[in-house]
Amino acid sequence: MRFFADGPAIPDELLVARDDGRVIFFCGAGVSRARTGLPDFFGLAEAVICELGVHSQSAVHRILAEARSIEKRTGIAGLISADKLFGFLEQDFSRKDIEAAVAKSLKPKRGADTSAHRMLVDLATAPNGNVQLVTTNFDRLFNDCRATIGSTLFPNLPDPSRQGALNGIVYLHGRATEDYQKAENDGFVLSSASFGRAYLSDGWAATFFKEIIKRFVVVFVGRRDYRGIS
Repeated sequence: MRFFADGPAIPDELLVARDDGRVIFFCGAGVSRARTGLPDFFGLAEAVICELGVHSQSAVHRILAEARSIEKRTGIAGLISADKLFGFLEQDFSRKDIEAAVAKSLKPKRGADTSAHRMLVDLATAPNGNVQLVTTNFDRLFNDCRATIGSTLFPNLPDPSRQGALNGIVYLHGRATEDYQKAENDGFVLSSASFGRAYLSDGWAATFFKEIIKRFVVVFVGRRDYRGIS
């Protein structure tokens, strides 16, 4: 179905699923990049490297330069993943300092355009009023656009198998504090090691993801892959 002559064709099955409350929106950094100008995961790594004052001859800078060179030559981004850069940073800086730099780098400008976030929250609101939206973003813009929305953070995630348990914004990889000075609760999923814990050794993120795929129709917005490196 098309709602506008030049608009996208939306499958009827998706419209029916949304009316039945069976759709979850899974949102990545592209949502916050589009109108608020926040960085993607790789841009975030660059900002953090600058904020921490990493020495120009460090391994992190060399890897970053190589990643940019590959992207320029091939036109393909992400062949070297940003989580590896954060892994190298953890060798020289405390996790607390890295997370503080991440939060600071994601602080939106005053009056930031959150219209994309508002639209997605509206779309993710089921007929019963529950908001069914999962994000790998660390910023708070989804909550900022509707102050009454609840939220949950990893690793204390809702159980998708329980009817009505998904109600609010699920921050799958963590969230910055209100003042953007640090990470809330257990921090951010940033480095290769923390992704490994989330999706492999501890597996709480993988388990959550499998459950929503099993039980819901999932619409991906502003993402390139399933790890939040968008």
